[in-house]
Amino acid sequence: MQANLSLANGLIAALPAAGRALLLAQSELVELSLHDEVLQVGQLLTHAWFPVEGFVSVSLPVAGRRSVEVALVGSEGMFATSLVLGVTRSAFSCRVQGAGRAYRMTQPTLMRQLEQDPLLRCLLQRYVDVRYRQLSQQAACTQQHRVEQRLARCLLMARDRVQSRELFLTHEVLALMLGARRESVTQAASQLQQRGLISYSRGYVMLLDEAALLQRVCPCYEADLQSYSYAMGSARVGEHERPYPSGSQRLAQGHAGASSLLGLN
Repeated sequence: MQANLSLANGLIAALPAAGRALLLAQSELVELSLHDEVLQVGQLLTHAWFPVEGFVSVSLPVAGRRSVEVALVGSEGMFATSLVLGVTRSAFSCRVQGAGRAYRMTQPTLMRQLEQDPLLRCLLQRYVDVRYRQLSQQAACTQQHRVEQRLARCLLMARDRVQSRELFLTHEVLALMLGARRESVTQAASQLQQRGLISYSRGYVMLLDEAALLQRVCPCYEADLQSYSYAMGSARVGEHERPYPSGSQRLAQGHAGASSLLGLN
């Protein structure tokens, strides 16, 4: 059962069977409870996490202001990625915004595996590059796009990671994810609700018209998916010209592309 569950994580699934079995044998399956702060800024990184369900919000504290989210991480990747670069202190905070499970590996074990397995090292280094691209995209998005556009992006990204149109996100959480005031989030959510795109009440969000959300979202959503696809080896010429598949399908294409990139298919 654990072997099948592990295939839900794009990085683990991209490994050959032997490498995957070794990684799982040296990992433990743990629960990620809603709103748990898994990592804090400056904390010693003792583990790396590979989610198979749910997602975490990666944020950066700003002096004198609330924290600002810089990334969402779900079953497409991992968090505590600094370990791949040999950095053992966290530069970010990670809070669970979608409950689920993750495979957790100790820092010494990961370091040993990176030394012994060049395929794993190549895969995780490429994923670190994805994270840096997306962090840069997030910074540009916050400066350039309206709150309503960014809210649509946030909701679609959360949907991709939980693979459900039902989301449980409070105003406070959405404000963190958008780096905006709660009043601005309320206004943007009301606009989307009035247009029939979402239903929102007391932290419960239902995406009613995903196609319309894709029309209103800022270009950064597509850019995030493209950065994953290109870095993980699954970019396809003219893909953006075809009918837009769900984000979870796009991430799955990236998972398959990672295997192809490493010569594992």
